[in-house]
Amino acid sequence: MNLRRAAAADTGQFPFYMFLIYVIFYSGHAFYNTYTTLFLYENGLTQAQIGMVNAVFTTILVFLKPLSGVLSDKSKNKAQMIGLLLIANAAVCLAFYISATALWLALCVVLYQLVFQPVYTMQESYTIELMEKSRWDYGNIRLGGTLGYVAGAFIAGIVIGDDYGRIFWIMAIVYGVSGVLQLFARPIAGQRKQKEKVKYSVVFHHAPLMCLIGFQLLSSLGSSFGMYYSIYFRHTLGAPSELLSWMTVVAALSELPFFWYANRIERSIGTQNFMTIAVSATVLKMMLLSFVTNPYVVLGLQVLGGMAVVGNGYSILKYINDVVPKQMRTTAMMVNAIVVTIFSSVVCAPLVGVLDAQLGTQTVLIVGSAISIGAVILFSAIFPVAVTHQQKKEAMLKAAMGENVLPAEE
Repeated sequence: MNLRRAAAADTGQFPFYMFLIYVIFYSGHAFYNTYTTLFLYENGLTQAQIGMVNAVFTTILVFLKPLSGVLSDKSKNKAQMIGLLLIANAAVCLAFYISATALWLALCVVLYQLVFQPVYTMQESYTIELMEKSRWDYGNIRLGGTLGYVAGAFIAGIVIGDDYGRIFWIMAIVYGVSGVLQLFARPIAGQRKQKEKVKYSVVFHHAPLMCLIGFQLLSSLGSSFGMYYSIYFRHTLGAPSELLSWMTVVAALSELPFFWYANRIERSIGTQNFMTIAVSATVLKMMLLSFVTNPYVVLGLQVLGGMAVVGNGYSILKYINDVVPKQMRTTAMMVNAIVVTIFSSVVCAPLVGVLDAQLGTQTVLIVGSAISIGAVILFSAIFPVAVTHQQKKEAMLKAAMGENVLPAEE
């Protein structure tokens, strides 16, 4: 059985091929998330400058992400499109070694994110569609990403040491391999015809979906106030580099049970409760981190991050897949990602960088917690009203609008 046939095997069997791709892909992502901020900081960039870099690439993504979403929805083979972008991402990782100047490194970060962010969203959309007629769920496959993330963080702690520049050649290999494997994954064509015009007002007028995106926006603003914690952890608390990688390992391990049972949890307690509890866990974690100064206690607190990652990420993707027409799903996911990242990166990243340098990480964490608490209160009050409003609207317009009406799901 060749690679393509293996990738397209019977949907009743566990999709190990896609599971393997997630393991490899996310292992590279662990290297980047764990060490890039420290790498930039130790190569001459301040917190404020790192924040400006984040703002620049996010501003560019505002224009590129919708286009990549439309191209994916129109693509004849989403798997190949993702594979080629992953290989391009591997090339960008190697570009970090061309020069050690702060300006060049900042440019490389921007290029990396411009390639990585569309791939990240497209792969989620592709996997959800791949699992539609399978007995398996997206959460089961995404579990492979968490295992890869754990493996990547663990290996990084052994291989990297204090030389954070080593991460990029490893990332290049990882993304290159996952890109080649993705090229041979089961082909899935976009559901949108080349000249087909779709009414995005159908999406934007869906009140519950807009509430979910708004909640993600506000909660991401709160969590973004902890984006420089690794610098504080390493340089103020004096934690060894190996403990930084273990912090990532513990956080990723805590995701495992939630990803495996994500579908059952979401069906049992509902989207609203799943996301509310997830963000509340993040609030508790940030509040505790603002007071705790023992690096090993900080390590233990990372277990609170598992449900937060799964609850937010899984719920919004599942909801979009359930209520948005097939020809617009990837684009809708891109819109959600853009709205969230605009405010967390363009607006908050530079501001948080300045506040972190002036007020200190502990104070900034408390401010972020307060924002997230406000998001939970607003969401808990507004979402049920939005669902009721949508249900009444559907009852009146379903006959006239037919399949263009998006169902309201609690």
